[in-house]
Amino acid sequence: MDFRKIKGTIILAAACAVFPSCTKTIGYSVVLWGDESNGLEDGDIVKVIVKSNITHSYIIELPDGQGNKEIPIWQVSEPEGKKSALRMAAAYADFANKYAEVKLDGLPIRAEPVNTAKQVYRLRAKEIIRVLYKGKGAAVSNGKGTIDGEWYRVLTADGTQGWCFSHNLDIYDSDNGGRREKAASEKKGETDKLLQILRGKKWVPAEYEDLIKAKRIDLDRFDEQYGFTFDEQTGKLSILTADGQNEQTFTKIRKITGKQYRFEGASVTATINGDDDITVQYMENGKPKNVKFSTTKEDIPALIKNERSRRIREIQKIAGFGPTFSSSNYGTLTITPANGSFSFTWQNTKLLSDSKIIESGARGSGTVSVKYYLSKQLQSSYDGILTFRFDGSASENNFIYKITEKGIRLEDAGGASIKNNVVNSRGQSPAVIFLEKR
Repeated sequence: MDFRKIKGTIILAAACAVFPSCTKTIGYSVVLWGDESNGLEDGDIVKVIVKSNITHSYIIELPDGQGNKEIPIWQVSEPEGKKSALRMAAAYADFANKYAEVKLDGLPIRAEPVNTAKQVYRLRAKEIIRVLYKGKGAAVSNGKGTIDGEWYRVLTADGTQGWCFSHNLDIYDSDNGGRREKAASEKKGETDKLLQILRGKKWVPAEYEDLIKAKRIDLDRFDEQYGFTFDEQTGKLSILTADGQNEQTFTKIRKITGKQYRFEGASVTATINGDDDITVQYMENGKPKNVKFSTTKEDIPALIKNERSRRIREIQKIAGFGPTFSSSNYGTLTITPANGSFSFTWQNTKLLSDSKIIESGARGSGTVSVKYYLSKQLQSSYDGILTFRFDGSASENNFIYKITEKGIRLEDAGGASIKNNVVNSRGQSPAVIFLEKR
């Protein structure tokens, strides 16, 4: 029984007891040698919580919130700030999952990339080592001429790092943790059901499902082009949502764990949560980002078309009822169709400007649209909400409206509570304008 290890584990457990859920962070490290059993992949960035000098190990937080794990110190880089860890991961990215089998017994690992530098380790034939990155070093000669090869920074399975010349190394791609990737002939006939799910479906932003169920199609967030797409023939992928687009190139799709797949050559990982649910993780502006996507049986282009038609019909109803409405205090409003949308003129708006309901520089014309929804509570008292864009104004003006027998009542929604394109409550003491039909 290894009493040193037991003692170290007790100390680590005690440290976790001091810090609830072991959430105290001493830094972030890059995984140098992957471990499939822990879901650790070469190049992953992990949070380091506790260090034990007794057992020479760290407690880390496993990726995707799968709990904490004790691992050897050598398996990851020295903990540092997250930005520094991200830079290190990027520097190692070209050699992610690169390992080597040693061809020659006694092959040295040296302290510097020079053939006369101090030996720090002697390798055994067929020993597996991790290749971290390529460096610049002195040419190697056998007395007759220069030997072909490169200097690589390498890592052994006991944690020794140094420089090794590649002439007697068989460098290969690994599935994970040093295991050779299967040849295509070995893979023939295998079926990866989860990968087929990833490949075989159209992935749209997961928020679509809730918006469709609520029958609130937000045209600022709905687009038939939005989604997660990839093409294995061209090696191109796209993450496109209302929040922006991220396009990258990749070489292949490789399983990391049971439900995770990495797009090699890109900073993108996809986790299969279910038959109709995935999470895509990627780096954007140096920061990790997670976006959920799902499938839908709904016809997205048709939903968008129908919503546009509904909005047009709503304004057509107002314009058909008017199209001109006036008030001795608040001026004259006229709404007219204009190239598939609606324009307006609003004359004599001085009182509206003086009351700061509209900007002082706003001109008496612009466009009007239906953009927001009313909550169920407000629908019992109002017909909808109109969004006015005055020429000369940088902001929009929203008015909750109600059509009456004699005209239209507009209520300033500048102070209303609007969330996710839904007006949930009126503003406090809002200005109410009544414009009579002319």
